[in-house]
Amino acid sequence: MKIVGTIVEYNPLHNGHVYALNEIRRLSQADVIVAVLSGDFTMRGDLSLWNKFEKTKYALQAGVDIVIELPFLYTVQNSDLFANYALLFLNQMGIQELWFGSESNNPAIFEDSYTKWVNEKNQEKIKAMIKNGNSYKEATSAIINLPSNDLLGFCYYKAIQENHFKISIHTIQRKGDFNSLAPENFASAYAIRSDLSLISTYCPPYVSSKDIRNEEALFSYLKFTILNLTTKELSEFFLVEEGLENKLHEIISFTSYKEFVHHLSSRRYTKSRIQRMLLYVLFQIKKMEVEAIKKGSPSYLRVMGYSKTGLSYIQTIKKRTKIYTNIKNGIHPVFDINLKISKILDMIYHSSEFKSEQSKPIEI
Repeated sequence: MKIVGTIVEYNPLHNGHVYALNEIRRLSQADVIVAVLSGDFTMRGDLSLWNKFEKTKYALQAGVDIVIELPFLYTVQNSDLFANYALLFLNQMGIQELWFGSESNNPAIFEDSYTKWVNEKNQEKIKAMIKNGNSYKEATSAIINLPSNDLLGFCYYKAIQENHFKISIHTIQRKGDFNSLAPENFASAYAIRSDLSLISTYCPPYVSSKDIRNEEALFSYLKFTILNLTTKELSEFFLVEEGLENKLHEIISFTSYKEFVHHLSSRRYTKSRIQRMLLYVLFQIKKMEVEAIKKGSPSYLRVMGYSKTGLSYIQTIKKRTKIYTNIKNGIHPVFDINLKISKILDMIYHSSEFKSEQSKPIEI
């Protein structure tokens, strides 16, 4: 069987994503398409418009055969770690090819970029720029100057090389840029998130414009958490570094999540970096927890949903891969964190995500 993979966040799933899935199926001649899906939050620390179960349903309706969850702890990380964890999961699924959208649509650029990346002088330059106050993103962009999708594609390529995976890279031409409305009824996810009325025009009809979650609803809970903790206690949370624990108490002067993120962002700390940190504070996830989990590679998969074809393939790999189709406390620390987050999100958004965590996968 031909098994191919892709890495997605679908926030929201739009016509461009459906086009890409159709192209992956056509060009790869895949029997099974496996998608690793960011759950309730994205790599950049944004709240997903819908919960991960709704997003799983949309992915299956769009043509994915198996949806694998990328847990919170592996999603809300920098691009290198995000890519590495996603590829670890896809490799366990036995994929032979990785497909993703690309501005250049030229896989050769990733090999060229990797050659620059491993160059010792370039690594020293990156370290020097970070020491001088540049963000990690600025420092790496000085060496690897690629547009957003291709830069993430380079992270995928790097993860494949460093883990010695036998996975080839293939690209789909991206239409339009990150911010724009493109021709042929396509719009970027960013453009749609900026104007949710565009959902009806630029997303497939099964993507609902109802039950969309507002990120600002997180703010009062974040504010309560921060103001009830000392500076020392705040410093124990993952990504709270170099004096940021002192600035967190400045939240008392703000009434908006967006404004507080902007206030904390700087040359050294990008908006994405700040958003990730605030989530780890909100959910009270400590550095020691994260570091303990990061020491080992994930040796399991959490299947969120599948088609009939996907289910048939899962049956063939169950003996060699540990697969969970629902979760409960005590299985693994990564899942324990996911369950805690689901309970908190249920409280904030009056949802039933925790119950869904313990239910059967979605089948379409």
